[in-house]
Amino acid sequence: MDVLRGAAVGAVLLGHSWPGVFQGAGIVGVIAFFVLSGYLITGVLLRDIERHRKVRYGRFYAHRAFRLLPALIAFLGVYAVVELTADVLGDRSKGIIGYTLLAGFGYLKDLPLPFDVSMAIGPLWTLAVEEQFYLVWPALLVVALRRNRQARLVGWSAAVVVFLMTATVLGMLVLAPHLHSLVYALPTTWGLGLIIGSAVRLYRVRVFRWFSGPRLRVAALPAAVLVLAAEAFFPKANESPVFFFVGGPLAMAAAAVLVVLAASRSRKMSTWTRPLQLLGTVSYAAYLWNYVVILWLNGGSTADLPPLVAVSAILLTLLVAVISWHTVERLGRLGRDRFDAHYQARAGFRPRSTAGGE
Repeated sequence: MDVLRGAAVGAVLLGHSWPGVFQGAGIVGVIAFFVLSGYLITGVLLRDIERHRKVRYGRFYAHRAFRLLPALIAFLGVYAVVELTADVLGDRSKGIIGYTLLAGFGYLKDLPLPFDVSMAIGPLWTLAVEEQFYLVWPALLVVALRRNRQARLVGWSAAVVVFLMTATVLGMLVLAPHLHSLVYALPTTWGLGLIIGSAVRLYRVRVFRWFSGPRLRVAALPAAVLVLAAEAFFPKANESPVFFFVGGPLAMAAAAVLVVLAASRSRKMSTWTRPLQLLGTVSYAAYLWNYVVILWLNGGSTADLPPLVAVSAILLTLLVAVISWHTVERLGRLGRDRFDAHYQARAGFRPRSTAGGE
């Protein structure tokens, strides 16, 4: 799966660095992340339900915190220090640093807010969409599995998201076309990708069987890659209703195919994919840092980047991402391991009269 992560964050880096050329690359990469996240996290939830007949919510959200918060705290902390001291983006002068930290730590960037926040945290809207989804999805999944209503859960969830996306996009077109950036970041606009990824995991035995034939697998891989690569050049994807209604769902389907092919593979990845695997390993921090690095290097602008600035931003982003992986994210992994050891120790010493109730 690291290869898919690497390809997805690579698309985002291209979209941020050369927005005039790769106009749809950023959202294509984000869609791939959403589908992959839905698949993986639903798998985590299913394993918990199969072993314990419930979702251990404390452990689930603790793991999310250990994975996400160390790098996020470091990112927002450095942002605050730089802007408070150097005011590179003018955020100190605007008085929005505090609001920016609130929106970042509160996972609110995808919602309409009554205050302004910095461009530096623009990409955090995707993290907000994911975390809001995982506030409701585990409970819905437990109820659906207990009643054997997985198909209804997927169908109704998809229907609700598509309805809300349609309503907001049409409302934007009729009432306020200039608010396309607001609609673009809403949790309902691309939430279908999370649901599709989750559906693939719920029905993976059946889906894997569909792609069991070698001929179909050989044909499906280049077809899915071609779709995503072509959409990376989609003009003004962040404000086009055509992309919202057609391009987005098509990209989700192509990303789902790649997830299935990756999850059901029986051979080791080829050596030429090693760079993508390495990029996928540090993809989270690379995604966090790339946009603000560009802003700081280019005087607060992301348009028409000089080639030297674009390449320098990518190289600096990768350097910071590697440092993040080996420092603050490593602390998060250590904290998660200690939490698990403590959690298991407590469960092991629980009296027998209550242990059977889990």
